[in-house]
Amino acid sequence: MRIMPECRACLIRLVDLAVSLASSEFLVQQAARQAALHIIDREFGPEAIPALIANHFQAEIRKITGNPDPFRAYKNLETAFLARQFEVVAAAFPQNLESLLKLAVLGNAVDFFRAPEEVRREFSQNLNFAVCHLKALKERLASKPSLMLYLADNAGEQYFDAPLVHYLRGLGWRVLYVVKGGPIQNDLTLADLTDSGLLKKLEPVIDTGAQTVGLVLSETSPAFQSTYRQAQLILAKGMGHFETLSHKADVRLFFLLQAKCRPVAQALRVPLGSFVFAHAPEICP
Repeated sequence: MRIMPECRACLIRLVDLAVSLASSEFLVQQAARQAALHIIDREFGPEAIPALIANHFQAEIRKITGNPDPFRAYKNLETAFLARQFEVVAAAFPQNLESLLKLAVLGNAVDFFRAPEEVRREFSQNLNFAVCHLKALKERLASKPSLMLYLADNAGEQYFDAPLVHYLRGLGWRVLYVVKGGPIQNDLTLADLTDSGLLKKLEPVIDTGAQTVGLVLSETSPAFQSTYRQAQLILAKGMGHFETLSHKADVRLFFLLQAKCRPVAQALRVPLGSFVFAHAPEICP
């Protein structure tokens, strides 16, 4: 995804949020913020990927503050919020592929910089995809069932993902639910699944072996890289996965997300706030 000048301001907002969550000591916050801003200044450029810059400065913030999971309390609140919202809306989505894709992507509406009231309003409206490559998915699913990876995004989305994961498994596919290898922002980890009680419901679950927003394959574990190569289908949730994988026109890859910022919306050629289910070869340059 092409970086845009406004991405700098968004990254700085993320720095401020991460630093404030990581430590309450002013001098520690100041040191972490300065180090993070230096990384943005050094790496921001025409060929940069915003999510990769965020990965680098968040690792530095964790190191300087000594806090291995700055977003833990935030994730707990988000997960509880989405658990309640799921109970409210889930019954309105029938047990078919298109409806369950819509239910899954609805959980992606939550974001650091969006008020809960805004998200609740969105949950109460009819959801339609601005881009929907459902036919391409059905064609892939019609082939002999094999290995599928479901790349999870934010922690609270686990409730919205579970019905779709179970449906796809019911078609005979071996669906591995993939979480992050360690805490990064509000992304889902094995620890988060254990805390929520959904780990057994979503098993088999594997992790990437990496603490990265999106998927940086070179930083994942050798075991995950081998599994990734073997997969016949890959369903990637959220903007982080789109940012880090959208340069790959991989026929196996589908993106499921809400375009919550203008650069992502522009890259997908959809209005801001649109929900998207896209087959990578049809949208990637």
